[in-house]
Amino acid sequence: MKRVLLFAVLLAWSGIASAVVYKWVDARGNIQYGDEPPDGVHAQIVRLLGTHETMPAQGSKAPAAQSAPSLADQVLAEDKARQEKNSVQADVAAARHKQCAEAQARYTQLIDGRHMYKVGPKGEREYLTSEQIDAERLTAKHDVDTLCGDDNST
Repeated sequence: MKRVLLFAVLLAWSGIASAVVYKWVDARGNIQYGDEPPDGVHAQIVRLLGTHETMPAQGSKAPAAQSAPSLADQVLAEDKARQEKNSVQADVAAARHKQCAEAQARYTQLIDGRHMYKVGPKGEREYLTSEQIDAERLTAKHDVDTLCGDDNST
């Protein structure tokens, strides 16, 4: 008999301890507590009995389970973040590939070209000396090495 009574008391206590308690201010300015706040009143959910930890309620009668994001929402958010990260990585790889191709084309042009020139301020051609061409080739080779890494084919 004592075991049945003890079981009943513990069962009732666990129901009370896990109950959702709301806190709100009534029309007179008094703080009220209850298991359901009145309609149209801004209420806060008191998480644990005997503690001061509170959080705003989603609605006037929202249960505690709806105030936290669901597991499905968390999974969707993680998938979206993963897709955005992959998209950014793909964009970076595409830009790097384009820069590599441009550097390789410039280097090839400097190697194969005989009379290299730059366009002057008035639109005239200024032909480069052998030393200037060699310096441009070294710069272009350095650009290919840094932009293309191991996959340079020149």
